[in-house]
Amino acid sequence: MSAYFILLNIVVLAQELLLTLKKETLLATQGECLMSLFAQASEALAGRDSPFGVLMVLPADIDRHVASLKRAKVRWVGLDIPLSGINPREGVYHWDWSGFETALRALKRGGLWIMLKFLGQADWVSREPGGAHADWDPTLNLTPPRDRAKWQEVVRSLVQRYGAYCEVWQIGNEPDGGGYFRGSGKDYLVYLEWTVQAIRSVQKHCTVVAGELFRGAGVRGYSEVLPLLLSRSDLFDVLSVHYPLAPPEHAGGMDEYRLAMQRAGVRKPVWNTEQSAGASCRWGQDGISTHPRTQGALALSPIKAYGHCLALGIAKVFLMSWNYHDSGLFYRDDLQTEYRTMVEQLEGARFVGKVETGSRDFILYRFARGSKHLLLGWSEVKGKQGTVQVTGDHAVRVVEYDGQSRSLSPRGGGVQIPIGFCPRFVWLPNPAVGVRIVSGAIGASHGRMVGERAGFVALNGANDPQQANAQRPRAR
Repeated sequence: MSAYFILLNIVVLAQELLLTLKKETLLATQGECLMSLFAQASEALAGRDSPFGVLMVLPADIDRHVASLKRAKVRWVGLDIPLSGINPREGVYHWDWSGFETALRALKRGGLWIMLKFLGQADWVSREPGGAHADWDPTLNLTPPRDRAKWQEVVRSLVQRYGAYCEVWQIGNEPDGGGYFRGSGKDYLVYLEWTVQAIRSVQKHCTVVAGELFRGAGVRGYSEVLPLLLSRSDLFDVLSVHYPLAPPEHAGGMDEYRLAMQRAGVRKPVWNTEQSAGASCRWGQDGISTHPRTQGALALSPIKAYGHCLALGIAKVFLMSWNYHDSGLFYRDDLQTEYRTMVEQLEGARFVGKVETGSRDFILYRFARGSKHLLLGWSEVKGKQGTVQVTGDHAVRVVEYDGQSRSLSPRGGGVQIPIGFCPRFVWLPNPAVGVRIVSGAIGASHGRMVGERAGFVALNGANDPQQANAQRPRAR
C-alpha cells in the first residue's frame, strides 16, 4: 500500500473518530437500531429451516395480518397463485392482481418465508376451457395445461417476477383424488415435469414441493399417483402430504408414505402442507379424545398437531388455516398464544424419541435443543391425568401451553409434574435425568424409548373414551 493511501486511511479514521465523539448519543441510537435489525435478520434467516407455517388466503389488510403473524412467531406462509387473475389472457399479466404482489412484498419485508402454489390457470392455456373450475374462483380452470411451450412461458414469467419473494414452489393440489387437479396420475406427472423445468430454468436453487397427496398408498383408489411420482423423484425436492393424523377413512397415514418411499428407494424430506389444528385444549367436555388417526384427531390443538408431526419425522407443517374461515388462527387469540409458545419452546429443537408409555392415552415426547433437553407431554383424553416425577435435586422449569412459566423445586428426591389434556413443556436440568410415574390415573409401569435411548420410567393407563366427532376440513 502506498504512503498516500496509508495517510488517507489515517485521515478517514480520524474523521470517523471525531464524528463518533461529537455524535455519541446519535451513534448509540443508531447502534441499537443496527443491533435490532441484525437480530431481526438473524431470526428471519433461522426461520428458513423452521417447521412452523400456516396457509393463508389473500387478505385485504395485509399489514395487519403480517403484524399478527409476527406476534404469533409464524415463520412460513403458504399462498395459492391466483393465476387466472394474474394471467387472464395470453401475454397479459396483472402482477399485483387483487394486491397479490403487494402482499408478497409485505410478507417478505416482515421476515416471513413464502411458499407459492401453482393451482389451476386461466381457460386460454387449459386443456378443457369449458372443464371443471374452482368453486372459490369461477375463472380458475382445474384441468391440466394443454400446450407445453405456452405453459412454460407463463411459469417462467411468474418465477422471474415473484422469484424475488419466493424460492419454494408447490405444484398442484391433491392430484390423487381431491378434486383440485382434474386429470390422471400420468397427467399430473406431465404437469409436474413441464412446470418444474420452467421454474428451474429461471431459479436454479429453488425448492420444488410436489404431491400434496392425501390418499396415502392409494388403497382408496387413484393408486397410480404415488408410485408414479416416486418414479420421478428427480422432479421434486420435497414430498408433500395432507392430514396424515386424520382418520384412515379421511386420509393416508405417514406409515403408508414412508413404506412407499422405502420401496422406491426415495429419500426426500416430507412436509405436511395441510394440517387442521383449530381446537384449543380448553375446548370440550371430559371424555373427548385427540388420538391420532381417530375422529378426535380432527380437533387437535396446534401443539398436539406439531408434536405428533415432528415425532413422525415431518420436516415442516402448515396449519389449515390462518384466515380461510373464522376459526383460523388470525381470528383466535388463544391459538396464536399457543402457537407462539410452541415456537419459543421447540424452534431449533430436534426430536429425540417417544417415551413408550404403555398407554395410547398419554403422550411424552423428548426433544433436544443444543445441550438442553425437554419433554412435551399431554393426555389424549380430557379429564384423565397423572403425575410425572423428574428425579434429582435440581429445580425444573415447566412451561404451559399458553406460555406461563414456573420453576418447581424438588421434594423427596424429585419434582412432581401433573400431566393433563393441555400440553406442557418440561425443561430437564440435564440430559441424563430420570423420569418416573409416582401417582395418578395413569398408574406406573416400566417403559422404553422409541428412538434414542433415554432410560425413562414411563407411563401406563387404560380406557378409551368416546371419540369426538368432526368432519375432515377441506382445502377450499
